[in-house]
Amino acid sequence: MKKLLILGGSGFIGESIVDYGDSKKLIKDKISKIFILSRNNKKVNNNKKHIKVEYISKNILDVKKIPQVDYIIYCLKSHSLKTSNNFFNQFLKLLKTLNKKPKILFTSSGAVYGKNNNKKKDTENKPINLNSINNLSWYKKKYALEKISIEQKIADLGLKNYHVSIARCYTFVGKNIIKYKYAVSDLINDALKEKLINLKSKKNVYRSYMHSDDLAEWLIKILKNSNKKCPIYNVGSDKVINLRELTKLISKISNVKSHLNKISSKEWDYYAPSTAKAKKELNLKISINLNHALISTIKSLNDQN
Repeated sequence: MKKLLILGGSGFIGESIVDYGDSKKLIKDKISKIFILSRNNKKVNNNKKHIKVEYISKNILDVKKIPQVDYIIYCLKSHSLKTSNNFFNQFLKLLKTLNKKPKILFTSSGAVYGKNNNKKKDTENKPINLNSINNLSWYKKKYALEKISIEQKIADLGLKNYHVSIARCYTFVGKNIIKYKYAVSDLINDALKEKLINLKSKKNVYRSYMHSDDLAEWLIKILKNSNKKCPIYNVGSDKVINLRELTKLISKISNVKSHLNKISSKEWDYYAPSTAKAKKELNLKISINLNHALISTIKSLNDQN
């Protein structure tokens, strides 16, 4: 059986993979244990029945060695490019403590494509354009530049005979999304509180949402197919929805009234991937459509309350 280490695994991606494993869905991948290394592990629920999970509550800079594993998912991020580089340099040192080279997946972001100016889904062969990235908001710009920097470092590992891959992740739903500050989280939270579901945006915003179970399945498949050429895949749903329609859908599912602010801006915000490459090369697919993803998310959160 195989072992997986998730670096920075106390966030949405790590939680999604652990939940996916606890539903016995990692059995087919022969993964029997997950290590989560994160300084924020105190937030994580350790009550898992069907997957062994070991939490290492440390900053990676304080770690002397990591467990002997077959797979690594690198989810570490920081608030500065300097710290991000320090994290990765420490990671390189830790790799040398392993008896064999693991397969490595880096969870990047669709933000690396920069601002979308044509309402077309991003494809993996779209060139990285720094001018487009400079048009992002300050936080998103910094985030995108950090991801680009680590992408290059991961690709360099492929030149050193490591089997590596990159997943450019987009937007998601699932029971853990409520912990994070996203538009869909705010809408679902309103529905859970049975108060008016209020969409505050006054411009047209377009997103696509993948359920956390599909996210976990895609990441594991991409990880297992890592190679020296460092393949890159978009990860997310290719079914685009306007947030106004999303609000109405959540309202219908939860039976809670909604309010939509009038569109007063000619600006628009479009962020969605083309996933044709992952579907063609890895035979991946969306198993849970948006309607069922939202129903599952809301139900699981209601069950927790």
